[in-house]
Amino acid sequence: MTDRTNKRSDIPTMGLKKFGVIFDMDGTIIDNMPYHIQAFRAFSERHNISMSNEEFLEKINGKTNEDIMRLLFGSDISAEKIVEFSHEKEALYRKLYRPHIALSKGLDTLFGQLQMHNIPLCVGSSAPDENIDLVLDGLNIRTYFKAVINSSQVKKGKPDPEVFLKAAAAMNLLPAQCVVVEDALTGIEAARNAKMKVIAITQIMPREALSQADLVIDDFTEVSVKTFEQLLPV
Repeated sequence: MTDRTNKRSDIPTMGLKKFGVIFDMDGTIIDNMPYHIQAFRAFSERHNISMSNEEFLEKINGKTNEDIMRLLFGSDISAEKIVEFSHEKEALYRKLYRPHIALSKGLDTLFGQLQMHNIPLCVGSSAPDENIDLVLDGLNIRTYFKAVINSSQVKKGKPDPEVFLKAAAAMNLLPAQCVVVEDALTGIEAARNAKMKVIAITQIMPREALSQADLVIDDFTEVSVKTFEQLLPV
């Protein structure tokens, strides 16, 4: 990874609108959803659960582990079992993904551009702490972010807007000053519920499925600081 210790400028943003960017993590900062699907497959086989990849993407992707376990095992599942099953599934995922960890295409350059313009960034993810630590510390990108909001800090998971509203507050910005970057349908819905603009990336879902986003991209080489600014109201 590039040395970033002296990249951030103290110069004002040269006429840019005041805004911040909230990045989802799984399928956005990293292209890791195939490993989540593999882990989910292994977990499902252990517990005799049948679900297609399409059902996973539609019903599971983007949700908190608590919501996922209630969906899979019923609303009367105990809190203890939710924790146990969640740890089991996420340990499977980390074992599969750790050897392949990498930033999504073009994101290192984009992070540098946003940092040079003093644009605050935040992570707004449904992932647990251990997964976020694996990515932010494993890729040495934690210093890019003003705050990290994840499933342990919210009461309601996506599509509820709580995670994104807390991210905006952590950056001292209004929701209308934030652009969300997402890959999941539940995340796009959460951003819209938060009254935020949203860019969707086609890491795992086809372009036509992401039509509710304000902008759809295939990778981060397609966007710049100006791209984010131009999505915001005057």
